[in-house]
Amino acid sequence: MVPDSGQRTADSGSTTTRSPLLSAVRRLLSSHAVPVAVIVLLGCALFVPALIHHDVFTFRDHTDYFQPLRFYTAEHLSTWKLPLWNPYNASGEPWLANPQTGVFYPPTWLFMAMPFETAYMSYLLLHFVILGLGAYVLFARGSTPGAATAGAVALMLCGPTISLFDVNNNLVTFAWVPLAIWCGLERRPRLGGVVLALAFLGGEPFFAAIAALLFVIACREIREILIAALLAFGLSAIQLFPFIELLRASDRRAGLDPSMIFRASMPLRDWLRIATPPPAFDIMQSQHFIPIIYIGIVTVVLALVALSLPRKAWPWLVLLACSAFVAAGNDVPGGEWIARAPVTLFRYPARVVPFGALAVIALAVIGLDRIPKRRAWVDVVVVLVLVIDLVPRTVVLRSVAPLRLDRVPYPAFVGHDLKMIRLGGAASLNRGAWIGGYLNLYTRRFDAGTAAPVTSQRYITTLTHEILNVGIDHLDAMGVGWVITDRVLPRSRYILAAEDRGVKAWRSRRALPMARVIEGDGTIRGVQSLAVDASRARVRVDTPHGGTLVLTQQTAPGWKVFIDGREANARVYDSFFRAATVPPGKHEILWVFRPFSLLAGAFVTAVTGIALLISVVMKTSAVKR
Repeated sequence: MVPDSGQRTADSGSTTTRSPLLSAVRRLLSSHAVPVAVIVLLGCALFVPALIHHDVFTFRDHTDYFQPLRFYTAEHLSTWKLPLWNPYNASGEPWLANPQTGVFYPPTWLFMAMPFETAYMSYLLLHFVILGLGAYVLFARGSTPGAATAGAVALMLCGPTISLFDVNNNLVTFAWVPLAIWCGLERRPRLGGVVLALAFLGGEPFFAAIAALLFVIACREIREILIAALLAFGLSAIQLFPFIELLRASDRRAGLDPSMIFRASMPLRDWLRIATPPPAFDIMQSQHFIPIIYIGIVTVVLALVALSLPRKAWPWLVLLACSAFVAAGNDVPGGEWIARAPVTLFRYPARVVPFGALAVIALAVIGLDRIPKRRAWVDVVVVLVLVIDLVPRTVVLRSVAPLRLDRVPYPAFVGHDLKMIRLGGAASLNRGAWIGGYLNLYTRRFDAGTAAPVTSQRYITTLTHEILNVGIDHLDAMGVGWVITDRVLPRSRYILAAEDRGVKAWRSRRALPMARVIEGDGTIRGVQSLAVDASRARVRVDTPHGGTLVLTQQTAPGWKVFIDGREANARVYDSFFRAATVPPGKHEILWVFRPFSLLAGAFVTAVTGIALLISVVMKTSAVKR
């Protein structure tokens, strides 16, 4: 029906009255302010309740790996000391050289300024938001703000992303990936170099390498790629050089067992589950490194719509295909090449599933923009549907509780003077009783094993052999005096000291001290005192005949020994332990850890940082002119 003139006049006046407000609303919706606010508020909604109650995430590796790892690191950083060494695991291990510690990653410094619980959750919240903002910037480059917002929300809330929370070095590095791709597409080599450096410093070298590859593919300009590569290399050298030194003698260079490499592979058929709403915990999957791979039914439907635009869809289809191939591990032909690489590139193939999720969601953004004559309310509805669909699916991954530093149920003397090993059992069922991961660091217990992703090949091979033959004399000589096991050990060799829920702590009757003097006639004499920290080991001895001082801590490049303040010749005992020859009498022996790789890396990073600052200042001055 055609309105009469009176109606037209009234409608016209009404429209005139509302037009300034409507115009303002349209301008606001078409700007980036609303999407940014949505992303930040979404992150706050998931994290702020836990922050208010001082709770932390508790699912899987949060409790016994990343929380004690960050706690030990934060304790040293808060006193302005570099945690160069961890003397409590693996008979000593280079701590800072492990990128997962993130010592030189700027967001890690939050732990210096906040209570631990607040810093831990704020650290994850920050990267959750960075991922969303980076995804929005990337998607908005070729789509409307509404579609880009929906894509950012989908990536933030999907199962593969939330599944990275408890392996949060993976989350931290993955958070920079969308921005790295955007820098490549926009030919931003300086910003790209900084982003790639941050990705590596965040703690997951494999993800950082993928980010660098995606930057190169997106950029395709040799000059810009070289600039970004030099900046990324230089800015991350302070962490990269110690890491490379750690790799040289590690189990990664020797090559991991294929069963370890391909553990948590994901068959191609499991990709159908990205559109299948899972139960609280998807037990039907073939792998559980990524416990929930659900991306959303709406997301997958929109991604299928994008296939009608092959020119825009094919790059993301390639990323999805590559992710599916790598995630399948040796379940697909040709997967064995990973195990034959000179340096084992990675473990747990399913960890690349988030990159496949990124590809599917990018396709969904294209599909959403494909809808003809779409109004703004459609984008709002899509975002709401994504929130309603995805948030409840990951509740189990976001379980929270107060931080507990007393998760080990045994008395303080267990592991205090001698190292521990584990024999048998299923540590995942009772991580506290088994002292899983890095739980020993909370109370400074010595653990002959380690949860580190990279460790000395020679040491771990020897230790594994000794564990399989528990009770032989070599373990006692290594200073391993505690066995955590669910078995009954011969009481002629072991004393039962504590027990919790079927897990027992046995003390060896014949274990030798971790520090001792072996005199010329073979007499073993204990030391007066032993003190170890993150960069030193101090021993006081009183030996009437002199001899070899043995400290059953691993040697590594950068350790120097001083006797009564004078540098002495360091020795190696039993292939990998530190030793020194001491004369008769009372002496103080000091080992100091100063790795050259750290000093060289710090120099390269400083020079690169200064060069970058100068170039930015010069470019800014040129623009002003």
